[in-house]
Formats: sequence, structure tokens, C-alpha cells
Amino acid sequence: MVLRTNLLFVILLLVFFLSLPISPSAEMAGSEPVIISFEEKIDYELLEELGAVIHEELTEISTVVATVPERPLVTAAATSADIHIEEDQIVQAAVQTSSWGLQKIGASHAAALGYTGKGVKIAVLDSGINGSHPDLKLAGGASFISGSDYFNDLLGHGTHVAGIIAALNNDIGTVGVVPDSSLYSVKVLSDTGRGSLSTVLSGLDWAIAQQVDLINLSLTTESDSPGLKAALQKAYDAGILVVAASGNSEQLDGTQVDVLYPARYSSVIAVGSIGKDNSRSSFSYYGPSVEFAAPGEAVRSTHTNPDTLTHNDYGSLSGTSVATPFVTGVFAQYIEAYPYLSNKQIREVVKRNALDIGPTGKDIHHGYGLVQSLHTQASLFPDLPLVKWYLPAIESIVSKGIITGYPDGTFQPEHAISREQAVAMIGRAVNLEPDTSINVFSDVRPASFGSGYINSAYKLGYIEGRPDGNFYPADSVTRGDVAVILQRVFNFSKSGESSFRDVRPTIYYADAVQAAYENGIVNGFEDGTFRPGEAITRAQFAAMLHRALLLP
Repeated sequence: MVLRTNLLFVILLLVFFLSLPISPSAEMAGSEPVIISFEEKIDYELLEELGAVIHEELTEISTVVATVPERPLVTAAATSADIHIEEDQIVQAAVQTSSWGLQKIGASHAAALGYTGKGVKIAVLDSGINGSHPDLKLAGGASFISGSDYFNDLLGHGTHVAGIIAALNNDIGTVGVVPDSSLYSVKVLSDTGRGSLSTVLSGLDWAIAQQVDLINLSLTTESDSPGLKAALQKAYDAGILVVAASGNSEQLDGTQVDVLYPARYSSVIAVGSIGKDNSRSSFSYYGPSVEFAAPGEAVRSTHTNPDTLTHNDYGSLSGTSVATPFVTGVFAQYIEAYPYLSNKQIREVVKRNALDIGPTGKDIHHGYGLVQSLHTQASLFPDLPLVKWYLPAIESIVSKGIITGYPDGTFQPEHAISREQAVAMIGRAVNLEPDTSINVFSDVRPASFGSGYINSAYKLGYIEGRPDGNFYPADSVTRGDVAVILQRVFNFSKSGESSFRDVRPTIYYADAVQAAYENGIVNGFEDGTFRPGEAITRAQFAAMLHRALLLP
């Protein structure tokens, strides 16, 4: 790795130098600690059988750091698919180098709209953060480097990353992408840039326990690590978004197959670096795992000058470690704007909003494109208009957990609702206990998400099947049928005749539609029709259910 300097001091891109994956062998046993990761919970009985001396317990990621004296036992235990055993490995720093970046991602648009990271918790796993810097404010942190506090950073790398994310908007120095976010310093590398895989795992375990929203990893390794992969997957499964650098090299020749680890893992968002002309930086690793590109050349941010050790230093860096915090900051904007979306949904929304700067579609150099800050005021979901008659109803039932968006982060208000979805949502709304002890309809799979609600609703007389005895759960549900179900569930009554010219008084849903109208649950269309045979949309269903829930 070629070292590069900028200004008066050297800024280091933290890179794991890990050996190739280590097979479970006798070399793992002895006086040196090993990392033992379990698929589920930590198996303390097995550890006792191994005679393990536990040094650290990382319960959030089901991992221990331990010394195991008996070599044959280690080899035997490592053959299980549920256990990963690997040597603790050296982690150390190597250099690379970035304030044009904020303009490039359009950060000012989001700031003008008020999306500054309020309430979003971000953990920076790095060399610490200079807590005395006047342009930074820490919400907390932890150090896994002996004798060094999380709020100290003599190396300056973590402080630089932190400034890109969250430097304060205080008229001095620089400003970060999300200056009002809650910043946590997780020190996993020493002031000389050295650490171990176990310190990184400890940092991940701590961040998961703190229920942070985002983890920034400006760290790479050429080697796959089962323990690291498992820990990152657990973070992702816990609802955390992990953003990592794709890696740096001055000698890329096109022979590499993909980005470095941990960015290569599917649970991690891989970030590559671009220059001012949108071209990939010469040092930036690339490949099919790249998800976003961001500014990574000569970006000015907060720093700690190791020569002066003053608390108000700034410096410029280049590298994928510099590009990564821009993406972390943008994700924080979206998390603030769309609090009802899951981490997976947020990931899809940011992909769709990226600026395509390479070949059309996703490419190996830029991923989905240049990451972009929010440019418009957010509605509840990205595809919902800011002003629409159904918006309050959707917000109400979403906040109650009755309905959610699609995996891609959209709500799709004009899409039809299936019969199974309708019954499940009504069941959630009235706290119906799902009954999985029976299976009323043969065409409803017992393992399907709505089967328990369908069984319970049938037993209570809320729903019926079709004449052939089936339920047809995937079929769309009509407006007339929804009125019938809601009347049975909420027991509202009518006093007059049909108010809609397309609802015949003798049809089975006539009384239910009229009762829904008289109780303010439906209004009909401007032409005086109700259109009972039409498939009900998600927006219409949300409005009807919301109004029914407001009844005394």
C-alpha cells in the first residue's frame, strides 16, 4: 500500500490486514486467544468441555474471545456448521486520502427541508473521535483499546470520518451531512492505527446493544471472516444499516474480482470513491458489490493533528474511507424522513434516488450511482403525495402497525388489496388473536401470514368463503365486500335506504354499504356511485378502516 500525505500531516485510511481464512487446526489452540462464533446462542457447556478461558463475551453477536488449551478438541468442535473458530488477527492502519463533497450529493437541499439527522444514532467504528473538537459533539461511545478513551483520537482518522457525517452547523470549520445526528465513537483501533478482529467484533456487539441506526466502517480486509460476516448479518437483522468502504489500492489493474471485505457482504452497503468529474477514483476498488459512489478525493473535515495535538484541527483526505461517511450521512437523512420504513426499505429508496453517472443501470464502478440527499419534502412514503385526501388515514394505520409498505419502500396507494391482506389488517386493527389450531379453508396455506386471522374471523362470523368452499386469499377484495366485513366487525347500523344509485337494495352488501355511509366510513364518488364491485385500493381501504376505528 502506497502512503500518501496531504497538508502537514498524514491521514490514514484504516485497512484490515488479515491473513487468508484460517482452517480449524491445531495452530488455533494454545496460549493465544481465538474467536469462537455460534450461529445461535453462546454454548457455554461446549466451552466448558473445551476448557476455554473466556476473555470477552459478545452476547449480541453470539461470540466469545477465549483461550482453548486442548488442540484436538478445538479441531473437532470446528467441524460443526453451527460454530466458527478463527484466530484473533491483527488490524492495522494504512494511508489514503477529502469539501466539495456536500455540494456533490446535494446536502443543502435536505438541510433546507429540515433533515439534519435529528434522532438518528450513528456509530463510527474507527480510531476514536476527538471529543474536544469544537466542531463535534459526541452522544457517547466505548473503547475496546486498552488504556485509551473513546473520546480521544491521536490518529485523526475517526475524527475526520465523524466530521463528514456530523460536524456541527456552528459557523466554524466545516459542516457535516447530518449535523444534528447522535454520534457515537466506538474505538476499535489504537492511536497508532492498530487493533484486532476481536476489538472490531466487540465494537459491533456494543453498537448492536445500543440499538444504533447506522454503523460506519471505514475498514477493509482482503480476507473473508466467518465471525465478522455473522456479526454484520446480526446487525442488519436487528434493523441496523452498515456502510463500509470498498477499499483502496494504488495498483488496481483490473484483476480484482470485487470490493474488499466487509463491504463485499450482502448485509453491508459498499461505497466507492469518485472525483469531481464523477469518474471512479483510481485507488477505489470496484466490482459487483459496489452499491453507491460518493466524493472521496481531497475532502476537508475535522481532524487531530498529531504534531500539535490541538483540538481545532482540520485536514483533507482521499479514499473510500472518506466517501463512506457521505453515504452514511445520506442514509441518516432518509431514516429521519421516513421513520416507518425498515432498514431494508430505506436501502431500496436510497438506491432508487441515486444519480446514475455511469452506464445505464447498476455498474461495477458506481453501483446504483452517486448517492443523493433528499431533494423534496418527504411524505409518509416516497411515493405518496404530500397533499392527498387519504394521507392522514394511512399515517394513522401505519403508526399502529396495521399496514406497512412494500419491500422496496413504497406504499403503492392505488394497488389493490387481496382478500387475505384485508382480513389480516382488520385482524391487527381489532387485536384479533390468530387461530392456528385449525385450517378452515383448504386453499389457505397454514403458514401464510393471514391464515390465523382468516380462521379466527371465520369462527366469529366476520367472513365467509365462496360457494365452492374456498376462500381465494390472493383474489382482490371488492369495495362492497369490505363494507360487509367492517359492518360485521364494528357492528354499525343503517336507518335509511341506499344513497348510491349503483347499489341495488336487494344485493347482499346493500345494507352494509348504506350503514358505512351513514356512519361516515365511506363517501362514494362525485358521480353519486359507490362502485361496489371494484377492487378496493390500499388507500381506500386505509381510509375506511381508519374511520371505522374512530367510531365510538
